[in-house]
Amino acid sequence: MIPKSIQQRHVEAAMDEIDRNGVPAGRDAQKFFVSRNSLRYPAKYVVALACKHATGAILSSAKFNGGRETNAFLQSRGFVIGRYDGKSAPSSSPYIPQAAPGPAARSQRATAKHSERCPECKQRIDQLLKALYGEVQRNPRLATSATPESYKGTTISDTLKSIYEALQKQRGHESFVRSETLPNCDFLVPAPGFLVEFDESQHFTASRKLSLSLYPKDGFYGFERSRWMELCEQINARDNTPPFRDEQRAWYDTLRDLVPETLVMKPTVRLYAGERQWCDLSATNSEDISTFRQIIGERTNFWSLELRVPRGATLARLVIDGHWTGSLPLGQKLLNDVANQWPADSRLDCLCTCGAFVAFPWPDAVPVQRDYRFPDDNAIKTLKQHAQSAVERLLSNGLREKLSAFADYMTVGADTEKAKISNTQNHIPTPHAELVVVVNLKNGELHFTGKSYPTNGQETGLLRIQALDSHFLELCGKETMVLGCHDLTIFNPRSDAKATGWRADVKEQFKAISNRRKPVQVLHHPHTTVKRMTWLHAWNGLREDVPSVQRYLGTGCYSYRDRLSRDSLNEVLSATASDRVMDVVVHLASWTPE
Repeated sequence: MIPKSIQQRHVEAAMDEIDRNGVPAGRDAQKFFVSRNSLRYPAKYVVALACKHATGAILSSAKFNGGRETNAFLQSRGFVIGRYDGKSAPSSSPYIPQAAPGPAARSQRATAKHSERCPECKQRIDQLLKALYGEVQRNPRLATSATPESYKGTTISDTLKSIYEALQKQRGHESFVRSETLPNCDFLVPAPGFLVEFDESQHFTASRKLSLSLYPKDGFYGFERSRWMELCEQINARDNTPPFRDEQRAWYDTLRDLVPETLVMKPTVRLYAGERQWCDLSATNSEDISTFRQIIGERTNFWSLELRVPRGATLARLVIDGHWTGSLPLGQKLLNDVANQWPADSRLDCLCTCGAFVAFPWPDAVPVQRDYRFPDDNAIKTLKQHAQSAVERLLSNGLREKLSAFADYMTVGADTEKAKISNTQNHIPTPHAELVVVVNLKNGELHFTGKSYPTNGQETGLLRIQALDSHFLELCGKETMVLGCHDLTIFNPRSDAKATGWRADVKEQFKAISNRRKPVQVLHHPHTTVKRMTWLHAWNGLREDVPSVQRYLGTGCYSYRDRLSRDSLNEVLSATASDRVMDVVVHLASWTPE
């Protein structure tokens, strides 16, 4: 029987978790799916997972029925149920967000069931890596030891010792290392130098979760460690042939993750076989190659920078060619690289980053709001304090002073952590905040604003900034408007007829302030932009409503995770900025030989 305590918000949270982690092996839908925002989720697994969000424990599939019971329950909570027409059970790939409808979205085939054991997937990854980096070694053996004693005196010695001892104690198997050297890896990319591991279900065990839990918390890894631990918990694979096989596999995976540091290699990238249907990506299709590079890029810490410097530029924007995770250490590393490559003869008023350039946890001190559209002042104050801490840590160790050599100000998109990109396709009911922090690089003073005009899918969860005057300030003697992601829609004439109630009030008040303050430049901070038309009507409306504006820009990520089909990056850039704006384009996972 399904607990009545499971509410709509718990089902939404279950879907959010599936968006992050995918569907474990064996939990795919056989007949019925529940849909949201054009994505399909396995109905029975969604209910089981929703129970965890409501009660703290996943509901055993033996305690309730699929089909009529599950479907009626979800429909009573306002969800739409669909049924597969094909005879074959669908693979887990439809439950992973995909770009659509371009080539990168072809994984939802109806012809045959796909398995993580598909031999074509590894072959396709090999081809895609070669298309990106040239030479790739398949199943290479690193000339490195498999025993923990061999790493005494290295930076990873203590970590390896603690992991090895913990694995010995876990089930009492003390002698699970049966090779003097580390067994073969999956792929080696010699230049720029990193391993790629393709993890199938047998890698996600209790032993692997134990070893991952003992990794240094501040280390760089080519995968999301917390997600891999969640997958270990969900899949919970077991291999008792030989009896110590799980410990052995976890130990060898640990070495593949940590030993590259001692070999001056970049962090090992891990791909989960169940993330998507990898064989649907083609090494002869430029969009698929770009998508694969961005998938690699969100897990690595290397990139190439392309600086486009027009004559007379006074503003600059950091544009991410890929998906950006909001990692503070990576953001610090990226800004240091930008500062090191900045043209010596270019000094600007302001450098702008994208929405969610840094992400910080939702503060426990912020109480549940009766209405997140009209939050109390103390909640806003607490969020600002946490955002201030994140931004100050981002610009620590002399980075602010380093950046001040070429810009007077900088904007930092600072969001609370969330699983989804903020766009009109996504429903985000969980509490979250999206701030923009303007930093005076000379003295470190901060000015805060944030999203005041959320998407419809954010209304119940976004802690909205009500202070509309906070969007206006003077930068280098120029009156400036600073906008969060969806705030630009205030000026979209196509949305005027649909705006009622508080939305209509915000539009009217914001335009009145704009006409009073007469800004000459506008800084817009979207999270992603992949279509040139996305903001075009809003920019045209803004220029018409606020004729004082002379210069404007929009930052953002050009990300494969945005489910819209993508225009070219150059088209997007030209449609989202006026003239004399400098572009610093960050091509994630792209490498230029030194």
